Amino acid sequence: MNGFGMANMDYTPVKFMIKCFEANYPESLGCVLVYKSPWIFQGIWKIIKGWLDPVVASKVHFCSDEKELANYINKDQIMSELGGPRQFHYEYVEPREGENNVMQDTATKSKLENERKSMVDAYERDTVAWAKNEKGAGQQREQLKPELRNNYWKLDSYVRARGLYDRIGMLGEGGKLDMFPSMQKVEAAKKGEEVHPDLD
Repeated sequence: MNGFGMANMDYTPVKFMIKCFEANYPESLGCVLVYKSPWIFQGIWKIIKGWLDPVVASKVHFCSDEKELANYINKDQIMSELGGPRQFHYEYVEPREGENNVMQDTATKSKLENERKSMVDAYERDTVAWAKNEKGAGQQREQLKPELRNNYWKLDSYVRARGLYDRIGMLGEGGKLDMFPSMQKVEAAKKGEEVHPDLD
């Protein structure tokens, strides 16, 4: 929050974000880190805290230096601009022309959605049987879990537009995460090249 002042504070969007968060993403927050907040923010925080559910408010932590930040983030992964060793500079990578063309293939999308519906129906039946303690139901249910996961990632590119995390290789094929993609991946993405998951 370096450079924060009263001119930066707009309560209306903060209230809107809180309402959206509490209505649509309950219990999904791990924590919020407020880093190097100036003294003036303490008064603002008292107002905002009153709008929050107490459980959510308890997940907001204030850190004044890298040592306190390292209680929540691996010290090696703290960005240099926050006082850590990780050399990282955010740069938005523009969408590539045609990167979402596959979304126009409605026939494949429908086929995958129908497969998914059949799997979901079977999973629900097996869950009811499992809850009733029917023989073998738990095993069938467990076998369906990876099939559902694999089906989703086949369907993903037909229902979700590519974003920055896809472009820079942070979100890879099959949902594989690379939270700290190499600069080589980021540079390739900036040039408009397809980022290969194994590129380092």
